[in-house]
Amino acid sequence: MPPDVIRDILEGVLRLMGIFDTSWVSMKSFLAKRGVRDDIATFDARNIPKEIRESVEELLFKNKGSFDPKNAKRASTAAAPLAAWVKANVQYSHVLERIQPLETEQAGLELNLRKTEDRKRKLEELLNSVGQKVSDLKEKFQSRTSEAAKLEAEVSKAQETIKAAEVLINQLDREHKRWNAQVAEITEELATLPKRAQLAAAFITYLSAAPEDLRKSCLEEWTKSAGLAEFNLRRFLCTESEQLIWKSEGLPSDDLSIENALVILQIVDLKSWSRVCPFLIDPSSQATEWLKTHLKDSRLEVINQQDNNFITALELAVRFGKTLIIQEMDGVEPVLYPLLRRDLVAQGPRYVVQIGDKIIDYNEEFRLFLSTRNPNPFIPPDAASIVTEINFTTTRSGLRGQVYTDDHN
Repeated sequence: MPPDVIRDILEGVLRLMGIFDTSWVSMKSFLAKRGVRDDIATFDARNIPKEIRESVEELLFKNKGSFDPKNAKRASTAAAPLAAWVKANVQYSHVLERIQPLETEQAGLELNLRKTEDRKRKLEELLNSVGQKVSDLKEKFQSRTSEAAKLEAEVSKAQETIKAAEVLINQLDREHKRWNAQVAEITEELATLPKRAQLAAAFITYLSAAPEDLRKSCLEEWTKSAGLAEFNLRRFLCTESEQLIWKSEGLPSDDLSIENALVILQIVDLKSWSRVCPFLIDPSSQATEWLKTHLKDSRLEVINQQDNNFITALELAVRFGKTLIIQEMDGVEPVLYPLLRRDLVAQGPRYVVQIGDKIIDYNEEFRLFLSTRNPNPFIPPDAASIVTEINFTTTRSGLRGQVYTDDHN
């Protein structure tokens, strides 16, 4: 039998590949199969059913240590890329689920385009018919002068019909061109959507703790490597109206602040058992104040790490499913580790967690945010995998961007 780390990683691979027999015999048979490397390299995350993705996410949660890059590499050099492959495909599957509305919208636009083209064809046939009728009326006008008045009225009526048809055709032609342009634009967006989704996932995973200049250089390099002319994280993950709402809540509108807000809100949208805790490095406290405003309707409670009632407030928040912001964090307190690792124990239909010396009922609605004004907090290695550092430290160029944005507004 292989080490547990190897077994867990291979089980994740087999589940994603649709192989439900995860015994060691099945794993050896899979690895010995000819072309297995090509099967993994060309695997399409679109083929992952939701129930399989959820079972793999449960495996990732239950055996998160096995998928830690250091543990995987320690177990086997070949296991680390497979562990990263499993986690990346699960995240990519979530992104594909979010873009489904765009694909549906494209199908609707194409259907409208076909209907418009059919209507245009019928109107053109009508126009040709009317033109022929005008020609016949002119011949009758010349040959039957006694019916001149009647024919003149018919010609006038036919000409009005032609004018109305021409106006309608011109209007439909403009609509046809506009819809064609929209279809072309959406088609181009869909063609690059997987790459842009990968860039967004990579940014959220690897760059949230990086300073602004390193983020920019890495994102530019990744964008170039992906073969894209440009990539704007803000435009990809949120709308202008959302940014205006965040600004009205007190969030600065510079790139660093918006990017970090996107990382925070992406984490908030994750299922509770796959969520990592955001750790805001916020020297100016602007981001923390914005977060308080943004979460004010989420049963929010704010405490400082140094408060005398810190443990009591933490216990109540966990028990009653509150949203808790802990400020002035210079590191990760040991009492928080069971919560951050989600060391939950099932007791019948409910879960409990140990906080200090007490066993507390755990409410799935509980959400935790950590914040510090210290630009260089100490986060030990064992905490790095269970918190997501989000760096709001403003560089000189970022400060210039904030000042420019404020002046421009």
